[in-house]
Amino acid sequence: MKSFSTLVIVLTIYVLFTQTYVQSQEVEEPFPYESWKYLYEPKCSKCHPLDRIFEDPKSKEEWRSCITKMIEKSPSWITPEEGEQIITEILGTRKDETESFAERKEYADARLLFIDRCTVCHSADRILLANKTGEEWQETVTRMRDNAPEMFLEEDLPVIIAYLTERGTIMRDDVVAQKIVDKCLICHDAGRIFLERKSKRDWEKTVTDMRLITREKLKKDWFTHHEFKIIVDLLVKTQGLESD
Repeated sequence: MKSFSTLVIVLTIYVLFTQTYVQSQEVEEPFPYESWKYLYEPKCSKCHPLDRIFEDPKSKEEWRSCITKMIEKSPSWITPEEGEQIITEILGTRKDETESFAERKEYADARLLFIDRCTVCHSADRILLANKTGEEWQETVTRMRDNAPEMFLEEDLPVIIAYLTERGTIMRDDVVAQKIVDKCLICHDAGRIFLERKSKRDWEKTVTDMRLITREKLKKDWFTHHEFKIIVDLLVKTQGLESD
């Protein structure tokens, strides 16, 4: 009986060792991944989402012009040979993108036009918080049109420029007001803030004090430098002293 028990133990150890050895000799298969099917996928999606690229169908000449611009902007990323391959891929595999032309949306409301054309790539906050003159807006919008001509009609430009120039300041204040709600009214009663009138220097001191207190309590900056500036500017504008 003792010999039988010993034999069972030996056999068990042998089986376990054999399984471990076989497993250790197995070649680990590489983790499966989905490779790119077309060259335009990795090359073009580095800077643009593919749905944006193919949002508006283009003619063969327009695709060639578009790819040529990308090569000129970043020749180290897309070589002329790769550009030709990308053009061939698009024209050969995406006929739906070259055989019809999308009807662009037109808006009577300049605000909706701005949202449709500009917020595809940029957040509304980033645009509306920019404090620019009419000439600066014209330069900015024109540059955006040059960078993404497929996103704009020529007649869009003066409408968007006028909107940002005339309404931008008002909307900028709306965005800043939301910052005050998020950063100030979360702790303070609205009346405590909005019934006070202070000089610019006193508002700067007040907001600085709040910034220091929250940094000490929360161990992080509650206001960014930019938020500090625009909050103070709005408080001075709406509740400053006449001497300011």
